[in-house]
Amino acid sequence: MAAAAAALFGAWRFGYPIALKYLFHVSGTVTLAEHLVPATPGANSMLFVVAVNEGGVPVAVKKIINPVFPTRFEMTASNLIMPDLLTRKLHLEVLLNTHGQLGMFRRGDLRGDLRERVSIRQRGLSIAVDSTVK
Repeated sequence: MAAAAAALFGAWRFGYPIALKYLFHVSGTVTLAEHLVPATPGANSMLFVVAVNEGGVPVAVKKIINPVFPTRFEMTASNLIMPDLLTRKLHLEVLLNTHGQLGMFRRGDLRGDLRERVSIRQRGLSIAVDSTVK
């Protein structure tokens, strides 16, 4: 009985993170708020969709160069940057800029986020770029 419990615990402990990585698939559409259309960066802009775990650590990034809004995104295991820190619920953020740096906010960068947490396997999401960095 103890051996079966230990085997079950080991399978859960080591298999769970692998299963999360395998199941990771988040997709949807990013839109741009009407009031920000004049502030949209021109050529060479980059849209980053970032999945952040429950502890606040970015675990996946999707980069879209020169996006045309509304634009579709899809994040899979290939977009994971910290796969071992993936959690079942995620927070999604978007950042639109021309300098290409993630995590560095400059005046004029545009951003947005999805208020509710999402599952690691969720489709049909809609995120709005709705604020500017001042």
